[in-house]
Amino acid sequence: MRRHREQRPELIGTLAGLLASLLASAFAPAAPAAAQDGAVNDWATFRARLAGCWQAPEGSEGSLIAFRFGLDKAGALRGKPLVTARHLTGDGETRRLYEEAAARALETCLPVPVTPGFGAILGESPIRLRFVNTRPTAAYQLNSNITIFAPE
Repeated sequence: MRRHREQRPELIGTLAGLLASLLASAFAPAAPAAAQDGAVNDWATFRARLAGCWQAPEGSEGSLIAFRFGLDKAGALRGKPLVTARHLTGDGETRRLYEEAAARALETCLPVPVTPGFGAILGESPIRLRFVNTRPTAAYQLNSNITIFAPE
């Protein structure tokens, strides 16, 4: 003989909510690695980090400096960045400040924390970086070719 069990609506509701929550988390897409731990996982985020570290000095409008360098798989510089181009405007002091601001941006931003996957890409990619103090224009921004325009 079967005993009739008393149903408890609040318990059933709680169990249903728990089950729904478990199923939702099991099938939800994983957050990208960069969002999980603050590490850089792509070129766009890498560009944004570099841009956040640079401020062009006043009076240097029209200046640019370009570097070529490599990073290791941990996001740290491999050797000293090579200056590949420079066009500096203003007086001697302004030109000196512009070069110092660009070098300081690299010192401040690097090493940058990276995900293992992006670190593997960085370790194989020479980076060509330009700091430009002009109005933003269409720039060659493909993977490791990076142009950072001065903040307005």
